[in-house]
Amino acid sequence: MRVLITGGMGVIGAEASRKFVGEGHRPVLYSRHRDESLIRDILDKVDIELGSILDRARLADVIKSRGVTHVVHTAAYISALSAKHPAESVEINVMGTVNVLEAARAAGVERVVYTSAKGVYGPFLGAYGSPTYKLVTEDHPKEPKRIYDSAKLMGENATLYWGTLGLDVVVLRFATTYGPGKTARHGNMGVTSQIIEQPASGQPFRIAQGGDEKDDFIYNKDSALGIYLATVQLPRLALSDARRLRHFPRAEGIGLPAGIRSRTRHRRLSGKPATAEAASGVTDTPCATFSNSLDFRCASATGAGRRYARRWRAATSIASCSGAGR
Repeated sequence: MRVLITGGMGVIGAEASRKFVGEGHRPVLYSRHRDESLIRDILDKVDIELGSILDRARLADVIKSRGVTHVVHTAAYISALSAKHPAESVEINVMGTVNVLEAARAAGVERVVYTSAKGVYGPFLGAYGSPTYKLVTEDHPKEPKRIYDSAKLMGENATLYWGTLGLDVVVLRFATTYGPGKTARHGNMGVTSQIIEQPASGQPFRIAQGGDEKDDFIYNKDSALGIYLATVQLPRLALSDARRLRHFPRAEGIGLPAGIRSRTRHRRLSGKPATAEAASGVTDTPCATFSNSLDFRCASATGAGRRYARRWRAATSIASCSGAGR
């Protein structure tokens, strides 16, 4: 297997790259610029190709010259930049995704894994918001408000559509991610990482409001594990299965919901939910309850998908990172 990881030097991409290296693979990292800060420990075990996902010809050339068999698409124009530059957000996050999908299909790539986010649901209101936090499942209405989240949903739908064209695809919808590199790359957006990193380095951290809210989080290494499993372990779907998506555009839920308070289903699929109180060193914030979760979607609602979902386990809790917990 030869895997190409778009955005392979980014926060999630770097961790996914590290996971593939650890499993004996030599991934190809595709990025528009070279930043080795998150991959220095594996630099001699990866190949780097520079290019934009807006350049389909360049993508096709790299896929062919490197003998790529699988593609993991993590490259994205992040939400803070998307809000300031909405046109660029749609161009990169939607058309860039389309370019990745079409280049992969034309080259006969075996599978494409697309990484999405729980923001596709939009704000959680009514019973799904404070203070009740009713369980949100995968088929919850998708009403994104931010341009980044809207583009991610369009990317999901494009990926599933390419599944109807014979390309084997998997969509992963992550909860809020946290871990090394998030603060360095995303700044103040990486609140969860700051909750852990600043007290650990002896610096106070204060959340002005919202400390009593509930949310779901997933550690970067657990995200990487989900990406790896999605790439290597699902059986290839028959074209007849992929065509069914014309009639089932949302597909069947086959994994862990990434919405608010998904702990009940998480417990059923993976034993125990990861829970922790707010990390020590956070001031003036009520205790929060966290869980680890990840959605899996593929181009067919098959039993194989369910078996795959059960193989994923969130190995890291916020408690284990912060030293706090019950």
